[in-house]
Amino acid sequence: MMSVRENLAHPWLVTLPEAAAIQQRLAAEVVLGALPASGPGAPLLAAGVDVGYTKDGSRAWASAVAMDHRFRVVASAVVAGEPDRPYARGYLAFREGRLTIEALEALDVDPGVVFLDGHGIVHERGLGLASHVGVLLDVPAIGVPKTPFHAIDHLPGPRRGDYYVLTKEWGAQGASIRLKAGAKPVYVSPGHLVDLDSAIALALAWSSGRHRVPDPLAAAHTMSAHARNSALGIG
Repeated sequence: MMSVRENLAHPWLVTLPEAAAIQQRLAAEVVLGALPASGPGAPLLAAGVDVGYTKDGSRAWASAVAMDHRFRVVASAVVAGEPDRPYARGYLAFREGRLTIEALEALDVDPGVVFLDGHGIVHERGLGLASHVGVLLDVPAIGVPKTPFHAIDHLPGPRRGDYYVLTKEWGAQGASIRLKAGAKPVYVSPGHLVDLDSAIALALAWSSGRHRVPDPLAAAHTMSAHARNSALGIG
């Protein structure tokens, strides 16, 4: 099962300057490379992780869902707790990274790739949530957030699979991609152990076209919302 690499473990309750230093240190551990979406060496299982919050942000539920290629759920886990800090732009991992990792560690399978609702290397210090989690767990990770890291002025075509590569001023690349025809695009970025081409192909391979995001991530979102609503007594 997945576990945090002991030599890279760090505290989560830190100041923002301390968090920035941790990000800069871990960014040096990011490895980008090809990971096939099909055929020999392709992931047999994929996981998605999503975190749902109360309206005031004081409580959170992190859900991890692992699926096979038929989009059947083979494992899931929910971890409830408190976020480690209020949201601060560029520091999402220090709000929900610990809970995200705990949910993945609670799975009784090892996914070959993990999709997260946060950026990867498209981040000013090169370590968004997807890269942070990928490096600590040493697992292929892909960021698939619904909002771009910075404002953009170009969208992909309307068909499923249409995408547009975005290059930031510091050289990091991601892609605006439509995984569901006619739906708003999402913003794929490599996290760890994948490159951009692989991230695009894997996002498409693990998407049935029924959701705006890859199916494991959509399932995790539904599960975290259900866990939150059940805990709060919301029907």
